[in-house]
Amino acid sequence: MDKNKKLVLTIILLILTAVIIFQNTVPVNLKLLFWGFEASLIILLLLVFLIGLIIGYFMSGSIKGNNEKD
Repeated sequence: MDKNKKLVLTIILLILTAVIIFQNTVPVNLKLLFWGFEASLIILLLLVFLIGLIIGYFMSGSIKGNNEKD
């Protein structure tokens, strides 16, 4: 994909993500195995988004690494 197209797509996705996150600010209960806590939905959405970015970053590096070995 062309670098400019990829940049535009990334910017559009970031803007959409920001809109979705900032419209969901209500507190929610989260239960994870034995733990339960209440947090603002905006914090949980940001956390999930950042985890996705980190996983995507490392996965793209491993995919590029596999292609360069061939």
